[in-house]
Amino acid sequence: MPDALFRWIDCTDKTRPRDLERDSDTRLRLAHLTDPHVPSETELFGRLTDLVGDHGSIGRFSKEISAISNEFGHAYRSNPERYTNILKKALLGLRRLEVDHLLLTGDLAHCGLSPEFLEMRGVLQLTDWWGDDRVTIVPGNHDRFNLYEHIDRTSMEAYFPVVQPRTPRYKTLPGDVVLLEIDSNREPGDPHHLEQWLPNTIGRIYPDVPEWIDSVRSQLAGRRLIVLLHHHVTSDWYDTPGPGYGGLMRPVEGYEDLVEAVERIDPRALILHGHKHDVMPIDYTDGTHRLSCPGGFHDAQTINLIDVDANHETTLTQIELRI
Repeated sequence: MPDALFRWIDCTDKTRPRDLERDSDTRLRLAHLTDPHVPSETELFGRLTDLVGDHGSIGRFSKEISAISNEFGHAYRSNPERYTNILKKALLGLRRLEVDHLLLTGDLAHCGLSPEFLEMRGVLQLTDWWGDDRVTIVPGNHDRFNLYEHIDRTSMEAYFPVVQPRTPRYKTLPGDVVLLEIDSNREPGDPHHLEQWLPNTIGRIYPDVPEWIDSVRSQLAGRRLIVLLHHHVTSDWYDTPGPGYGGLMRPVEGYEDLVEAVERIDPRALILHGHKHDVMPIDYTDGTHRLSCPGGFHDAQTINLIDVDANHETTLTQIELRI
């Protein structure tokens, strides 16, 4: 039984039975998972060595501290193999729930290093979620991290077919459902003034994105849109960080222009994101749009199911993996 692997938490349709069986009216079932933060120990010893070396500035020293804190902050940093097995269990369990397509809204890697990307790609391949028709991925800020710029690295694009900040795209799924893939990270030459220690914490939607959405409006008319990005778009659903965070973790910049362009195609589009590891209430809405953020997977092991029926009506069910 599917319930043996997952625990039912909540559903937007309060009349549905509290089970995870796929409804007979469902034309398409999606699963939204975010922020798995696959860890590695590749960097830690090097960062500890850097910490006792010559930093050149207080800013450089602070960045070293941020890098070390980032690595120690992962609950499974000292046991990455166990975490990989937890991910495999979750993804295999989604097969038993008859999920058609997997949605990953960023931060696949914890430090943006090649071993982490390779591990996540291997997990997807082993659990039969690899392929354009099975999974859609947008990059997160940890996937684009530059806390470790002294290391020669290969970009995320070498492992996953992801979009760039100014070049979104769309993917059509069965049932006239369209995924809008958006990279909400800032470009390297456009840092936010608050982000001296935590790069890309505050995302940005560049004007090119809503302009592109307007340019393809006629091709997408009449379809249900699901918008995928990493950075969160609202702040009233979680406990706002105190002044000690210096204003970091603000919602993504440029969201208003994005949602206006989306509304010209689908006023009831779903907007899916991650970044904040708080678990968003399943029935949260922003205007006419339902939003979804199942939280950081390594913190909560929470996933949202999205069922789309023949009338493009969507039902979200929040589930948690039984560890």
